Order: sequence, then structure tokens, then C-alpha cells
Amino acid sequence: MEFRAFAEYAVAVGRPESVGAVRPEEQNSDYESGVVEIDGGTWHLRTARTTPTKPGAFLAFWRRDGTGGTAPFAADAVGAGLIVLVEQAGRRGAFRFTAEHLSALGITAGPRPGKRGFRVYPGWCGGLNPSATATQRAQAPAFDEY
Repeated sequence: MEFRAFAEYAVAVGRPESVGAVRPEEQNSDYESGVVEIDGGTWHLRTARTTPTKPGAFLAFWRRDGTGGTAPFAADAVGAGLIVLVEQAGRRGAFRFTAEHLSALGITAGPRPGKRGFRVYPGWCGGLNPSATATQRAQAPAFDEY
């Protein structure tokens, strides 16, 4: 699997050596899913997709459970966290969600049931409804445009 978006990100942040170390994940392969070691931590990777009818971008982030069904990741099963790469209208950015931030957002299962997919709202997204604006605000600490 080619990890084009991650390769561009790794070069931009001065970590090109990490590109060759990405291990593809079978699940969520439509989202360039993989796992990579960065600074001693295990990070999941996803490339979010822009959808034509809603602002922001969408990604899947789930695992197979014991019965073969899909389930959200448990809060203690995401390693260091999740890097979500997004490109829209010539702009590129990355969300670097720590495991703690994923839990606080309700993405991982723990005190809340968790999610199998979610939307990200880069800082350049405007004209959002109140719910999307609140989500963008909660995601903002993890976002960097590059």
C-alpha cells in the first residue's frame, strides 16, 4: 500500500525515515490505514476523505472484534494515538490525536461507547453549523497545517 499523504507529511515535519516503517492495516485500507513508530510511540494512520455534501472530511477508525464484526478501538488499544491526514483545495494538514484526546472526544470506547468513523474539521473549514463548530474547536489542539 502506498502512503502518499503520510510520505508528504513526514517530509514536511522532517521525519522522512518513518515512511518506510509504516505497517499497513488490513481494516480501513480505503483510508490509507497503517501503523508507524514515531518517537517511541505506536501511531495509527488514516487519510481522511472529503465528501461532496458535507464540510470537513471523514475517516473510518475501527477494528474487528472477536466475532468478526466491527467495533470502536478501546481507549487502551490505540497506542500513542491517531494521525489523520487531510488535503482539501490544495491545503494539507494533520490531526495528531493522542490516545487521551481520542478518549476525550468519545472516539475510543471506554466511559462512552466510541465511534467507528468520524469527521474532522481542519482550521480552514468555515461556515460550519454549531455542532460542527464545537467539534472543530475540540479538535483544534491536534491540528497543524503544513
